[in-house]
Amino acid sequence: MKKSLKTKITKEKILKAAVEEFGTYGYEGASVNRICEKHGISKGLIYHNFESRDNLYLCCAEEAVNKFINFMSGKDFSADVNLYMKERYKFFEENPFCSKLIFGIILTDNKDFSEQILKIKDKFDSFNKGLYINTVESLNLRNGVSKEDAVKYYSLMQNMLNSYLSVENNSDGNFDFAVSNHEKALAKLLDFMLYGIAREKEEKKQ
Repeated sequence: MKKSLKTKITKEKILKAAVEEFGTYGYEGASVNRICEKHGISKGLIYHNFESRDNLYLCCAEEAVNKFINFMSGKDFSADVNLYMKERYKFFEENPFCSKLIFGIILTDNKDFSEQILKIKDKFDSFNKGLYINTVESLNLRNGVSKEDAVKYYSLMQNMLNSYLSVENNSDGNFDFAVSNHEKALAKLLDFMLYGIAREKEEKKQ
């Protein structure tokens, strides 16, 4: 076996074990020693392939986001927000370790390496914003509402939602409840933004 292939397989094995560990116990509770004991991986091998515990965590967070993007890519949601949320929920349900990692970077304010986390979070947010833009482009927007307006409003409301639920999560510590709240709130938010909250008799002609 070529050395490059062996190294790739080794890193994938470590990353898979670490995703399970960080996805189970979170950043604070995860243990490199437990990864070694549970998966038969030496600590020396881990630190030969990853610079530090923090580097390993960041790689796990990015792996989780990449897995989400790969799962959602290529699906045709058109303007069906319910289908989009259904597929999101399906991914998070089938990949609980990735779910906790992703929401860990969305709902947890970790100042130890905020710049690196922000890059990973931006990758996740940008992908979801792209799907939202596709939905907006398939709709007949109200008079006076531009695509740019709709996208700016989405970003504003998404950031406000994450900030609100981040505070709520840090106050009660119930992470699973915070995740559930986030997805329910996001589904309502998207529905309100795209289809409104009031029935109008008829769009006024200009």
